[in-house]
Amino acid sequence: MKVAVDLTYNPYGGSYSQIENILKFLQNNDEHDYIFYCTKLNFQEFKQYRKKHIIFKVNKISSLSRFARLIWTQFILPIKVLFDDVSVLFCPGNFSPVFSFTKKVQWIGTVGPFEKKFYKGFSFIERINLYINKYVMIASALTSTHVIFESKYTQELFINNYNFNGSKSSVITLGRDEFYSSKLSSNSDIIKDYRNKKFLLVVSHLYPYKNIEILFHALRKINDRKLKCLIAGKFHTKSYFHKLSKLSNDFSLDDRVVFLGGVNRRELKDLYVNCEMLVFTSPFENFAYTLVEAMSCGTAIIAAESTAMPETCMNAALYFDPYSPDELCQQINYFLSDNSLLKEYKKRALKRSKEINTYQEANFKTLQIVQNLIQDKKEP
Repeated sequence: MKVAVDLTYNPYGGSYSQIENILKFLQNNDEHDYIFYCTKLNFQEFKQYRKKHIIFKVNKISSLSRFARLIWTQFILPIKVLFDDVSVLFCPGNFSPVFSFTKKVQWIGTVGPFEKKFYKGFSFIERINLYINKYVMIASALTSTHVIFESKYTQELFINNYNFNGSKSSVITLGRDEFYSSKLSSNSDIIKDYRNKKFLLVVSHLYPYKNIEILFHALRKINDRKLKCLIAGKFHTKSYFHKLSKLSNDFSLDDRVVFLGGVNRRELKDLYVNCEMLVFTSPFENFAYTLVEAMSCGTAIIAAESTAMPETCMNAALYFDPYSPDELCQQINYFLSDNSLLKEYKKRALKRSKEINTYQEANFKTLQIVQNLIQDKKEP
């Protein structure tokens, strides 16, 4: 039997780790043949995982643009899987063909396009693209054989708002990477400058909707002038970088706020282990991999009390209204003023992290769903 995977989207962050771990998992599972339809870029990224039973098929159309990828997925992919005699099509990139002659499993790993305020800061063209993605996600979920959600929050959003049949869906939490742990720091170069300094940490791809401004408003009210704020992540646009830089300057925070840019995994682990706390300001997340990584490192967390953050961290974080700098300031001060509370939440983080699937566990559960669909096809 053949299983196909649509790898024509652009995986990054947690979704990149997901694909990488799927391929590692499948290398040792040759019960079926696996076809990965991919872009040129993704082929270059993942071609080292090729094996006799793992085949990559590069298509030029989906490599051209996001719109071209949409055309490929909706009109060409359904025919392609027929010609390749595929039993089940797995689409981990949020949407799948709305009309398909083949059983399909759709993975939905985002909630942003369903939240109105999420669109803040995106260009007109980007907003149009997000709207299109939203409605293609909905339409293709309604016609999928099975849909996998990363959080109950998003599953219930589809059930309550889009007449989705919840019985044909599963929730598979994802993100626990065994690389991240609370073990002693590997002493990477990035941490040498901050080892003996007190700092809070922000880890995020820096889009405007990530709401970093709220932290700056809170920091100006923190009396501890020695407390640094390290921000790890790449900016989506130069305009957002300039906006945050100006805000930092206007609030006299330039000596306390440090933009680190992108950091590697080793550096990121060291930051998680050595920081006082992680502050997660984004109001719109499905099941945030950053929070899972931080919990795995035993990091005390302050997170926005919205979308799936309470589901992700449960009692392992302090929460705040994402639009209230006063609440955020209060929660930061709680941790700064009570070392026993800080230690308690570090313990809670480690405990909660162990309840979340590793990539291997999530991949095994996903393969079971695919396997069940294949077996259903065999039945007379």
